[in-house]
Amino acid sequence: MKKLLSEGRTNAKTAKNLRKSLILYLAPYKQNSKGVNVCASATEGCINVCLYETGLATVYKSINEARKARTEYMLSDRRTFINQIIDEINRKAKRTEGDLAVRLNGTSDFKLVEMCIATGRTIAPNVVFYDYSKIPNKVGNRLLSSGHRYFVTFSRSEKNEQLVVDHLKSGGVAAVVFMKVPKTWNGFPVIDGDERDDLMLDVPKGVVLGLKAKGDAKKDKTGFVVRNVANQA
Repeated sequence: MKKLLSEGRTNAKTAKNLRKSLILYLAPYKQNSKGVNVCASATEGCINVCLYETGLATVYKSINEARKARTEYMLSDRRTFINQIIDEINRKAKRTEGDLAVRLNGTSDFKLVEMCIATGRTIAPNVVFYDYSKIPNKVGNRLLSSGHRYFVTFSRSEKNEQLVVDHLKSGGVAAVVFMKVPKTWNGFPVIDGDERDDLMLDVPKGVVLGLKAKGDAKKDKTGFVVRNVANQA
């Protein structure tokens, strides 16, 4: 494929980022010919309300067709796929003043950043990686062996709330989808997570990124979307 990564300006939320950004969109869960799950901890709730089926993707079929094509490419030739990602990141980073924020799981939850680092190839030093994940041992703020920062926010689902609360207690950052974003959740401060996509890179410890339910999420009945919270704003 000619290009894998999308510029941050092509998405309403990443367009508001403080940093220049790149993002990768794949077809989520098992929407590929090999039946490979690229969202390891996907739940019924997140599958039903996945961003894959929102926004312009509901208008232009070509958007999700391209996401499926990228996923098939990754599964059929992973080495070439990862090397192309690194090439695209380095080209953009070379033209970027300051940090380049790279999110490789726009609509997936795969070890793509880890795979890039494992190649041993040089990646521009001004790159900072970030993601959302429901995989407990993936979340947190850390330095990779390459020296790059990788910040992964823990995404709450209808099945992992206690793990998310424990993560917040330890100083982590979590994302929670609400019908109406409150001031606090389980005793933790909530800030507007829709403000920009790279916000997680700049928030204090123990903070909840509150995301407002959109599209099909408003109809959720699994518990994925938090509906009733005291002290709502």
